Amino acid sequence: MTIAALALAAPLQAQTQIQTTLEASKATNIVRIAIPRPETTLPIESINGPFFAPLTRDIAASGIFAIAPIPPNIPADADLAKASNAQFVLALRVTPEEQDYVIEARLLDTTGVSQFGKRYRGTAPALSRMAHMIANDLVRTINGKPGIFLSQIAFASNRSGFYEIWLMDWDGANQRQISRHNALSILPSWSPDNDRMVYTSFTRGTSDMYIINRRGGGRIRLPTGLGLNTSATFSPISSDIAFVGSIAGNPDIYLIRDDGTNIRRITTTTSIESTPEWSPNGRQISFTSGRSGTPQIYVMDAEGTNVQRISFEGEWNDDATWSPDGEQIAYTSRVNGRFQIRIMNLVTRESRVIAGEGSNEQPTWSPDGRWIAFQSNRSGEWQIYRMRVDGSDLIPLTVDGENKDPDWSKKAE
Repeated sequence: MTIAALALAAPLQAQTQIQTTLEASKATNIVRIAIPRPETTLPIESINGPFFAPLTRDIAASGIFAIAPIPPNIPADADLAKASNAQFVLALRVTPEEQDYVIEARLLDTTGVSQFGKRYRGTAPALSRMAHMIANDLVRTINGKPGIFLSQIAFASNRSGFYEIWLMDWDGANQRQISRHNALSILPSWSPDNDRMVYTSFTRGTSDMYIINRRGGGRIRLPTGLGLNTSATFSPISSDIAFVGSIAGNPDIYLIRDDGTNIRRITTTTSIESTPEWSPNGRQISFTSGRSGTPQIYVMDAEGTNVQRISFEGEWNDDATWSPDGEQIAYTSRVNGRFQIRIMNLVTRESRVIAGEGSNEQPTWSPDGRWIAFQSNRSGEWQIYRMRVDGSDLIPLTVDGENKDPDWSKKAE
C-alpha cells in the first residue's frame, strides 16, 4: 500500500472535545490568531512538513484568520495572545504513542478560556489530514461552518502515460491516480456526497461514461446506446446525471439515472449543445449552445424548458459552473483572442474577467465559494491552478506531466 493510500486508510480518532461557536458579535471578519510551534518531545523537523506547515497554510488561507507574529519566550497561553495582539492562541501538543501520533489542539482566548479543545489520533501518513481537520474545526468554531481543507479536486493527468483520473487535496498535496483504463479518461465530476465521480473514458475505443468511487473502486459503465457520451455531471438532488450525447453526430443534452436507466433527451436543436452543469438547487441546468452563431452560455429548467441565453460579453463562452450559493457562474470566455475566466452575477448579469497569462479555462468553485481552480497553459504546459475569486493568491497545484479538467468536490466535510 502506498503512503497516499495509507493516509486515506489511517485511523483517525477524536476525543475529549470542547467546542463552542462564537457569538456573531465576537466573530469579526478577520480574527488574529497566534500559533506557536507545537509542544513535543519529537524533533520539530519531523512534524513541521507533514503537520505544522499545512496547518498554518490552511489557517492563513481560510479568509477567517490572520496569523499574528509571535514574541519570543512566551508560553502558549493568554499572555501570548495579549503580547501578540491576537484574539486567540492555538496551543498544540504532539505526542507519539506506539505507532500513532496524538495531537491535542486548544483555542484559548485572551482570558485563558478554551473556546475549542480536541484530541486527534492517527498514524504518520495521516498527519497532514489531521492538520486539515484541525483547520476545519477552527473555522467551524468561529463561524459555524466547516472550512474546505478536507475537500479534494479531481482532474485528468497524463503523467502515467495516458490521461487518467486523479485526485489531490485542496492544497495540491497527496496526488494519486484512481482510474486505470490505460486509455484516454477525462472530465471527472463529483457526486453531491463527495463519494463518487462520473467521467468519460475511451477505453473501448468509443466515448463511454463511467462512475467510480473516490478510492478507485466500484467502477461501472453507463451504457446509453448513443454515439457520444461526455461532460457528465451529477444532479445535486436526485439520481440523474446530465451529459452530452449524440445521435447521427448532433450533440444534445441528455439525462440518465446513475443506474443507467431512464435516458431522455432535453435539448432538440440542430446546433451543438455541450457542457451541462446543474444549479446548486437542482432546478436548472446551464449549458453551452451554438444556436446564436457562436458558443454562448444558456440556462434552462431541469426538464429542458424555459431556455434563456445569459452570456452576451465575449465572442466565445463555454464551461459554465455555478457558485455554491447559486448567485454567480464562472466560465471560460474568449477576450482579445485569449481564453480567460469570467465571473457573472446572475442577479445583475454584470460580469468581470480575471485575466492571466496564456489560456485559462474550465473553472471550478471551492465548496465555500471563496476559491476557483482552473487549467492554464501559462507555463507552456497544461497545469491546474488555484486562486481566490478576485484573482489573488494564485498558486499552481500540479507540476508533473500535463493536467486538465479540474472539478472541486461539492461540499466541505
